Amino acid sequence: MPEFEIKNREIIIDKEINQIDEFLFKLLDILEKHTKYVIVGGYVSIFFGRSRATEDIDLFIEEISYEKFERLYKEVKENNYDFTVDNPKSLYDDYLQDNLAIRIWEKDFPLLTLEIKLAKTPRQKETLNNRITAKLKGRNVYFGTIEIEIAYKRAVLKGRKDLEDARHLEKVFKNLDKSRIEEYTRRFENDIKA
Repeated sequence: MPEFEIKNREIIIDKEINQIDEFLFKLLDILEKHTKYVIVGGYVSIFFGRSRATEDIDLFIEEISYEKFERLYKEVKENNYDFTVDNPKSLYDDYLQDNLAIRIWEKDFPLLTLEIKLAKTPRQKETLNNRITAKLKGRNVYFGTIEIEIAYKRAVLKGRKDLEDARHLEKVFKNLDKSRIEEYTRRFENDIKA
């Protein structure tokens, strides 16, 4: 099993790029021109070596204006992708502004999707603003901190896959801050009680 170490908020990774990585990287090439993002969820553990299937990649983007979102929408459509709804105003007002995810997939190939939400809650904004960088074959990919991923999966999601993802991340990362995992877990539990 590979091991990873975070140094100065960066991880250098050497792995073969698979189909889901390629799908993500094509969309990130577009997304990065328009907004800041952070990847969260099950794909994090997959990217770092866990062998399990997923059909979607979850990420948060910073809050952006409708005009900026419309430019992003047009560029994504021009590159042969589809959205949840084929109307940028509806996607912006009825999904993103209501804290609902929008889905993007390659036209005629909806098996892999990118799910985008605006970072609106304090935890989502914190995840976006404290992201870490994975360097893979000359490109930067931005993830939420591993400690917050583990805490979220344990305190909020709690499903079998989520708990296995958390265990995997704890095994493959050498220098995790256990006190931060405990702190984030308490904060998520308090958010749930509130």
